[in-house]
Parts: sequence; C-alpha cells; structure tokens
Amino acid sequence: MESETITSENYPTIEWEDNYFKYCGFEGLSPSGGHVTSDFSTCSFKDTDWYWGIFNICNFMECSFTNCIFRGTAFPDCKFVECVFTNCQFLKDNMNRDCDFERAIAYGCRLENSVGFAAAQVSVPISRAHEN
Repeated sequence: MESETITSENYPTIEWEDNYFKYCGFEGLSPSGGHVTSDFSTCSFKDTDWYWGIFNICNFMECSFTNCIFRGTAFPDCKFVECVFTNCQFLKDNMNRDCDFERAIAYGCRLENSVGFAAAQVSVPISRAHEN
C-alpha cells in the first residue's frame, strides 16, 4: 500500500498481516488489540493510542511517530531504523504490564520528549554493521 492515509474510518478495511506500507499516514487511530506483521517505510503515525497490540517482526524504516501512546503493546523482534519519536509514550496496560520490546532493535532513532521506548539502541551506522 502506498501513499494512503489510514484513519479510524478506514482502519477496519486494512490488511495488517504481511503487508507493506510506503509513504502512508496513520492518523487518529485508537485500536484495541490487533496483530500486525507488516513493514512500514517512510510512514507517519500521528495521534495514535494503541492498546494491547502486537507488532510481530515488523520493520519500521524512517518512520515518524508524533503524539502516540502505546499501552501494553508488544514489539517482539521489530526493527526501528532511523525513526523519530516525538511526544510519545509507551505505557503500562491496565494489568500493570509494560510494553514488550523483546529482541527489538533501534538503529539511529531519535526520541524527543518520549518515554518508555525500550528497544535496544544501536548507534553503529547500518552500512558499517555488516562489515567484518
């Protein structure tokens, strides 16, 4: 899917598994639950409040997240590459469980006024990470 805007109105029609989103905007979403196994390239997430979602083995490349809240959301084995998080919160759910970043890695990402993002931060440029 390319250059689409996904809002609460068309959210139910989107295929979240094994999809590829490029230059898409995700705005004003407030989903509860859901399983996502897609890749996101140069996408923007804005004013999103996602509760108990599972982003399983997703790749986020050069994406921006602005005013987003993730509550008890899991990001197992996800890769975040040169993403920017502005005014974002990764919070506990109603059972007091944190967001899960098991084996998630962030390469060259920036956090601006954001809390709770716990992917392992890697500062080695990607082009040099595969040398040796």
